[in-house]
Amino acid sequence: MVEAHNADIMATLIMLKQEVETNSRGEIRLTISGASEAHLLAKDLGEANIGVILSPPRSSPLVWEQRRM
Repeated sequence: MVEAHNADIMATLIMLKQEVETNSRGEIRLTISGASEAHLLAKDLGEANIGVILSPPRSSPLVWEQRRM
């Protein structure tokens, strides 16, 4: 399990998982915890078979700079 909230970090984890699975011919089971911006990558996360645990549920940014839609 990896904790990440940022869409860019989650996109990097998707690419890393795909690269490792391609080179090792094995499957990595990955779950992302937190995932505040997971809605931006929902399709990609599903296609990569990556689990998501939203924490806290119905989260909203604490400061304006963290707001991303």
